[in-house]
Amino acid sequence: MACGVALLCGLPSIIAAWPVPDSSLTAAALRARVLASSSVAYSGYSESSVSLGLPDLPDLGQVSTLLDGITDQYTWYLSAGQWRADVITAGGESDTYQTSQGTYLWDYSSNLLTQVTGTQPFRLPRAADLLPPALARRLLSYASPADHLSRLPSQRIAGVDAAGLRLVPANPVTTVGEIDVWANPANGLPVEVTVNGRGSDQPVLVTRFLNLNQSPPALATVTPAPAPGVGVTTTQLPDVSGILNAFAPPLPAQLAGMSQVAVPGGLSDIAAYGTGFSRFAVLPLPSSVGNSALSAADNAGAGGVALTDGVTGALVKTPLVNVLLVEPPGGGPVYLLTGTVAPALLVQAGSGLLTDLQGEVP
Repeated sequence: MACGVALLCGLPSIIAAWPVPDSSLTAAALRARVLASSSVAYSGYSESSVSLGLPDLPDLGQVSTLLDGITDQYTWYLSAGQWRADVITAGGESDTYQTSQGTYLWDYSSNLLTQVTGTQPFRLPRAADLLPPALARRLLSYASPADHLSRLPSQRIAGVDAAGLRLVPANPVTTVGEIDVWANPANGLPVEVTVNGRGSDQPVLVTRFLNLNQSPPALATVTPAPAPGVGVTTTQLPDVSGILNAFAPPLPAQLAGMSQVAVPGGLSDIAAYGTGFSRFAVLPLPSSVGNSALSAADNAGAGGVALTDGVTGALVKTPLVNVLLVEPPGGGPVYLLTGTVAPALLVQAGSGLLTDLQGEVP
């Protein structure tokens, strides 16, 4: 009996040490299989670790925690339109349900289920964006023909003999050094993602499954069903396009030599420039929020950088994401420029933006 118990206790270590068979898939074929994996159902437990070092900017809610810390979550994924993700914290949990009737949020501390109605052209990051399948598909979709793809040795992750893939962006203006993805070679389901900053061998972001079941979860599991005593409410997403387009002028067609990319929802004063990993975003912040953000950046030791006409911007630098805050002369909205691009590119874009706002040729 003692020998049997010892064998059972040592079984996980024996399985982990067993050689992992390599896959014959090419890097391009594995990427294609990952991109096509959104129909693969699964359930599991994952852990994500992000270390950007961003200051706590106002009105970002739980985003700061996501971008600097460890996020543990259970997830049940039936399809792209039917899934559930539960974030586990020391004080409880918060759940997100995606259903055909919209998004539902359940908060343990308030014992409240909220249905979110309406659509939004953009949103802040949420915990489910860090799940290995969602993150891998998003990052690999940014790859351009010039980026370099190569295979990595296979690894056994959460019981999966996962094939490895490395993506190295070619454009030197991006801060992304390399992206490593491991996925089930049979169905393309990603099980681990690692992101390194350019010139660094220490990962800035690591997300992986610790436990994984590759079978469809029950429909009841991904359907919100509040128990007796749970509060239920509904909230309407604000008309972001109507709010923002009312207080800020349209942004220029080009900044820092990069063309503006269309964004959904008719937001003429929120724009993205460039493509792939070299893309950066520009958005206006109301004066109250913008000034609070400038104060937070200053308190965090953000460097002041000289822009055009003696204007100084606040530059927050991290190994992966950089942020520039610019307040035009005479007041008005504070502009936030951010992306996985070099600080010098954001400074160039900020100077061009100020010139354009003054009615000159950028």
